[in-house]
Amino acid sequence: MDLTAKKVLEINLTDQTAVAKTYKEFNKYIGGVGLGLKLMESHFDKEPIVLSVGPFNGFFPYASKTSIVLNNDGVIEDIYIGGNLSLRIKYAGLDAIVIYGKSEQEVILDIQNTNVVFKDGITDILSLGLPGKRGDIFLEDGIRTKVSLNGYFTTPEDYFEHELRAKKLKGIVITGTEIAKPVNFDKYQQLYKSILIRKEDVSVLEASYPSCANCPMGCGKSKVGEIGGNVLLHSLVACQYADKIYSDLGIVFSCLNVLGYDYTHEDIELLPSLIEESLKRLA
Repeated sequence: MDLTAKKVLEINLTDQTAVAKTYKEFNKYIGGVGLGLKLMESHFDKEPIVLSVGPFNGFFPYASKTSIVLNNDGVIEDIYIGGNLSLRIKYAGLDAIVIYGKSEQEVILDIQNTNVVFKDGITDILSLGLPGKRGDIFLEDGIRTKVSLNGYFTTPEDYFEHELRAKKLKGIVITGTEIAKPVNFDKYQQLYKSILIRKEDVSVLEASYPSCANCPMGCGKSKVGEIGGNVLLHSLVACQYADKIYSDLGIVFSCLNVLGYDYTHEDIELLPSLIEESLKRLA
């Protein structure tokens, strides 16, 4: 896994093509919303939907969200959804997925790592992907059309649903089969355990609802996801309720170090201004 560049799967719905690209110049945006906004900026004329994950997704507790950046009638929105989607994107070896264009007919994307198959919109979404290694997004029809992730998780607003309908994108199935190993596995295990036991620092009550990937809380807040918030937290992409953990720069750098990233304190300090600059250009 190349930690000095961002790997992006770009999908064109209009001509049903897909290509994986690497962007070394985007590495300083770290991931999540930082990377999502930069990809939105570089692909703006294509009116994309950008799904992105951060360096901690798939590795550390309470870092379970997927960032979605999109253009909502001229306003750039960032939302965060739970479930296991971030895990599957990371295990596909990807930092982000950029989807643009519009399909002629309703379509479902069957993604396995960087390979994309365009399926008819009436395809049974449960028949796609590999059991135990898949995550899915499906646009459910009803009185109020909403996205369903893993049959439970959904979105805080309707921006994402509106864009999916406009692009005639009925669903997305992502299967990730790649394996990434931390550079220092022994220290990683110790750090993982030390973060996992900090339930009292997560500002939600533990319950028995479905949990997001790598989260033991099973809280009642995760179902509808999040919108906006701390840009560092959402570049990692951690849960907003774990801000006491992942706003601690000592923890952040320890996590980055055992995974093999070489981000500096200056990189972290500059991130908010990089994001602000992207937002200004997008505006």
